[in-house]
Amino acid sequence: MTAPLSDTTATDPTMERLRRMTMGITAARLVAALLIAWLIYGGHMTIAFWLFVLAGVGALLEGLAALVFKTRTKLGGALDGLADRLLPILALAALTYNNLVPLWVLIPVLLRELVLGLGQYLPQSAGNDPWIREPRWLFHLNIIAMDLLALIILVFQGPGFGMDLFIMPAELLVVILALGALVGAYLNRPKPEEEFLTDRDGPGKDA
Repeated sequence: MTAPLSDTTATDPTMERLRRMTMGITAARLVAALLIAWLIYGGHMTIAFWLFVLAGVGALLEGLAALVFKTRTKLGGALDGLADRLLPILALAALTYNNLVPLWVLIPVLLRELVLGLGQYLPQSAGNDPWIREPRWLFHLNIIAMDLLALIILVFQGPGFGMDLFIMPAELLVVILALGALVGAYLNRPKPEEEFLTDRDGPGKDA
């Protein structure tokens, strides 16, 4: 009898090395998020910008490896999602502290994380059904918008390139998507099963 493919994959030394590499990239992204926030706090915008770009490249490589080689574990997926959120949130918080991002941009971002944390991630971590659920595509849109806003401001404050014209549109996009995520998570919440009349029951039959 042939061994299952998953068992072969699990004991494959090459796959194991790939898993360790992707986990290492994810761990480096978590450390980079803290370092970037510290650099922004200290006013080292150019270094923070290039480290932000490097973290983005790492996220892309990790995602490609997980997609092509199926290297992502349950723990790796959780840490990857944490790194995706932590990097832009800490960067925007540090930029807000330095008066480079208005508070009205940061508040919806933090509100989104608080509501989703209490209503989705916390119940899931305890093995319970969430009472709200953010659509996956909306999660990615929020992360991309926050990353772009942080990058635009870091470019403007660091290397330059005349990116200041894009700051206000990017700020508005982050706020709209953060609030939209809350609405989408509520609309996408798990609903109790309801009984409906089937076509076979006919319009005149009682439920």
